[in-house]
Amino acid sequence: MAARQRGVILTYVDSLDTLQDCIRLGGYDAVKVVTGWGLASGWNPDSRRRVLGMVPNVIVRTVSGDPSYARPFDPLAGKPRPGAKGPDAQYWDYDFPDPNRCAQEIGEWYNLRPDILVEIGNEPNVYNQDDDFIWRWAYNLEQTIKHCRAVFPKAKFISPGFMMDPSGNMRRFYEIAAPQLRMFDYIGVHFYEFFAFKPDQAPATKGELRDAIQIHQQFFPDKPWYVTEYGIHNTDRVSRQEKGARYARLLHAGDGWPTLPSNVVGAVYYHLQMKGDIHPEYHIYPDGDRSYQETFAATGAVLGAADVLGAGAGDLLGAAPAAAPDALADTRAALARLIGDLAGREHDLVARRAAALADFAPDDARELRRLQRTRAALEAALEAAG
Repeated sequence: MAARQRGVILTYVDSLDTLQDCIRLGGYDAVKVVTGWGLASGWNPDSRRRVLGMVPNVIVRTVSGDPSYARPFDPLAGKPRPGAKGPDAQYWDYDFPDPNRCAQEIGEWYNLRPDILVEIGNEPNVYNQDDDFIWRWAYNLEQTIKHCRAVFPKAKFISPGFMMDPSGNMRRFYEIAAPQLRMFDYIGVHFYEFFAFKPDQAPATKGELRDAIQIHQQFFPDKPWYVTEYGIHNTDRVSRQEKGARYARLLHAGDGWPTLPSNVVGAVYYHLQMKGDIHPEYHIYPDGDRSYQETFAATGAVLGAADVLGAGAGDLLGAAPAAAPDALADTRAALARLIGDLAGREHDLVARRAAALADFAPDDARELRRLQRTRAALEAALEAAG
């Protein structure tokens, strides 16, 4: 089975060289950008073209349909929002996705590369959750997705991810707007945690992964999902390096409770933010990205060996304690054991071939080559794990 799409959300960099380096370190194949911010200089055709050439999977998220965009005052926090556009900002213009405004935002990217992924808006439940708002939102969402599908036929569309906080009344949005959300190619999913995505690896848990899987399986069990935001909040107990490793194990080794279901096609973590003024606790570049790729490489090798030996990749890669000083210690030990097992089986096959070449069947030869390739991959992963 092909690996899930994996990547990062760009929130702010002074130069796209930093994004390029983040992608290189993490081995990512996906990037999510937001049309309203991301670069100190703002977006232009050249910067858009460069990002579109960095990875095979680019998610373009609109600010139309994002109630938080341009809002001058946060009623939940009781203070002005960072980055607000001023006292006269008409923030309510962004509460509902607008077909024409979304088309303008998307077109600036689509015209350069049509095979993009598009996420319409963001967390519509962050401020208003009464039924009147939800019905109006659902109507506008339907008009927008119909219009954008007609204008951008080669794009794939992701529904807006929701804030998982219980105060967001997310279930009521889904009860009313499920028909409109089902019009999208992928269902967008958001979840965050304090420390880890498994309760036994953390002193406390928000349970957002569990709740997100439960509600999306109830309303959209037959649709593919795309995790368009996720992250770990804590910084004093969970280092950037460990966050990257936990992200990779969650996505590629089933290291979550519950594990991500098979219909999750990809995930982009929140976020690459070099200014440090908004949610710096989620920024993991560069150590976390490097750790992500190391863990992903080790995961792939263990999965290949598990296919040969019947080992459980989740057990091999998900057993590290929450505060382990070396995030890959258990992985290295598991890889070493697997390499030894493979070497033993390889030795037996080579001895059989030498002793009775005439009886060495084609299936035996294929098995030997498979073992040799897997052992080589495991040794490379062990080297990467340090």
